[in-house]
Amino acid sequence: MDFINLPILLFSVLLGISVLTSLVSFRIGVPLILLFLCIGLLTGGAGLSLLEGIRHPQMAFFIGSVALALILFDSGFHTKTKGYKQIFLPSFLLATIGVILTAAILAPIAKEVLFIGWIPALLLASVISSTDSAAVFFLLRSQGITIREKVKSTLEVESGANDPMAIFLTISFITLLVQIDGGATPDYTILIPTFFSQLIFGLLGGFGLGYCMKKIVQKVSLEPALYPILVLAMVLGGFALVNLIGGSGFLAVYLAGLLLGNGKINAYTQISKFQQTLTWLSQITLFITLGLFVSDDALTDIWWPALLIGLGLMFVARPLAVFGILSWFKIYSLKEKLFISAVGLRGATSILLALAPIVYGLGYAEDFFNIIFVMVLFSLGFQGFLIPILAKWCHLVVPRLSRPPEKTQIDLPELPDSSLVVYELTEHTPAVLGKEVPKWAKPVLLMRDGVSYSASNIRSLKPNDKVYVFSYNDTRQKMLDVLYGGGETPDAAEVLGDFPIASETTFGDLEKMYGIKIDERIRHENILDLMRRGGEDFEVGDRLSLNGIDIVVRSVEECCPTELGLDIDPDRKHTFETHKRLIQKIIHKRF
Repeated sequence: MDFINLPILLFSVLLGISVLTSLVSFRIGVPLILLFLCIGLLTGGAGLSLLEGIRHPQMAFFIGSVALALILFDSGFHTKTKGYKQIFLPSFLLATIGVILTAAILAPIAKEVLFIGWIPALLLASVISSTDSAAVFFLLRSQGITIREKVKSTLEVESGANDPMAIFLTISFITLLVQIDGGATPDYTILIPTFFSQLIFGLLGGFGLGYCMKKIVQKVSLEPALYPILVLAMVLGGFALVNLIGGSGFLAVYLAGLLLGNGKINAYTQISKFQQTLTWLSQITLFITLGLFVSDDALTDIWWPALLIGLGLMFVARPLAVFGILSWFKIYSLKEKLFISAVGLRGATSILLALAPIVYGLGYAEDFFNIIFVMVLFSLGFQGFLIPILAKWCHLVVPRLSRPPEKTQIDLPELPDSSLVVYELTEHTPAVLGKEVPKWAKPVLLMRDGVSYSASNIRSLKPNDKVYVFSYNDTRQKMLDVLYGGGETPDAAEVLGDFPIASETTFGDLEKMYGIKIDERIRHENILDLMRRGGEDFEVGDRLSLNGIDIVVRSVEECCPTELGLDIDPDRKHTFETHKRLIQKIIHKRF
C-alpha cells in the first residue's frame, strides 16, 4: 500500500511546511506565495519519483485551473461593491485595456532580448500581463500598514478582474502559433469573434450563475455546514459549463462571487470561512504544483534574459499602461498613480498560463515557462521588498487611529451582517470618560480582571475592560467605534483634523469664529449638506480648502461625508497624502 501512503505522507508534509512558513513570512515581510513557490522548486529539485504524475502538463494545468477558479470566486465573494463607484471605471479599464497595453509595450522588449518573432513575443507578454493583489495586501498586513481606501480598492478590483483578459490573449496567441507550426497561415480574424464570445458568455454566465446561487442558497433549508459544499459544487459546475459554451469561466466565477458575496444569503459566515480556507489550500496546491515544473539547471540559462524582461515590465510597460489610463481621471494624484504602477506584482495566473504553451506542445514552451517563473520570483522578491517603503514615501499609509476591535460574525437569517464585536477600553475611550451609551449599544458581556460580568450589573466602565457588543450593520458599527474605540492617537489630526465640527455648522459660523472670508452665496449653507450635494465622491481624510483652514472628512457612507472635522493648521508637515478640493469648485457645481 506504499503507492497510497507515501504520496499522502509527502503531501501532508508539504502542506504543513507551507502553512508554517506563514510565520516566517510575517516576520521578514516576504510574500507568502514566494515561499510556496520555493517549496515547490526545492521539492521538484529533489527528483522524487512520487511526483511524476503531477508533473504531467495536462494534470498540472487541470489542478491549476480549478485552483485559480476557486481563488477568483473567493476574490469576488470578499470584494464589497459598496462605495466603489468612484474607482469602478478606472479599475475596469486597468483590468482590460491596461492588460492589453502592458502586453503591447512589453512585447518589443521581449522580442529584442530573446530574438524571437512578434507572435511569440506577444504570447510571453500576455502571459505575464495580469497582477496578483493577494501578495500586495499580505505584505502590507504583515507590517501593520493600511493604505488609502481609494488606492486599495483600485488594486483589489483591477487584480480580481484582469485575469480573464490575460487568459484570452494567451489562448489567442497560442492558437495562432499552433496554426503556424502546422504550416497554415495564421487566421487573425478568429480573434474578434473569440473575444466577444468569451466576454459575452462570460458575463451572461457570471450573472446567471450568481443569480441562481443567490436564489438557491436563500431558498433551500440545509444544515449550515452543507451550504459551503453546495456553493462549491455550483462554482465548479458553472465554471465548466461556461467554458464549454465558449465563454470565460474565470470571468463568470469572479462575477458570481461578486454577486453572491454582496447579497443577503443564508449561512454567510460558514460560506465565507470555508472559502477563505479553501482559497489558502488552493494557493498552496497551485504554487507547489507549478514549482515542481522548474528545473534548476534550466534556470541558469535564462536568468539574465528573464531579469531584463522583468525590468522592462516593472519600469516601462506597467508604468506606461497605468499612467496612460489613470491620467484621464483627476481623482488620482501623481503619487497614487506612481504607487499603483509600482505594485503590479505577478503571481499564480502568470505561472499557470505559462503552462499552456507546454500543454499545446509548442517547441520553446519550456523555455517560456522558466522565463515566466524567474520573472514572477523577481517581481515578488524585488517589488515585494519595495512596496512598504514606497507606500510610506508616497504618503499613502493611513495612520492608525485606534486599536481595531475583534469581530466574530454571527449567522442570523434576517441579519446577515451581524457580528459580536470586542473592544478593549482605554483611558481615552469616550464611554469610559462618561459619554452616554444608548440602550441599543449596551454591552452584552463585560470582562474585568479575568472575570466575566453581565453588563447590567456594571454601573461604570474602566480602562482595560473588555466589552462584547452586538452589531448588525455598518452604521451601527461606526457608532460603536465612536463609543468604545480607543480614542484618537496624536497622529489622528493628520487624517481627521484637530477637532470635529457639529453637523449643523454653517459656513457663516466659521466666518464668525475664525474671521475667514466666505462667499456670500454659501454663507447660510450647512457645510455637510453642501458637500453631500456637491456631486463628488469622498473618502476619510479628504479636505476642503477654505481660506487658511481645511474642512476634513472624518467619516463617509457610500462615498458621502457623514462627519466633518476642522484643521486650523493645514500647512503643517503631513505624512499622509490628502486629496484637497477648492471650495470654488463645489460652489460652481451648486450654483
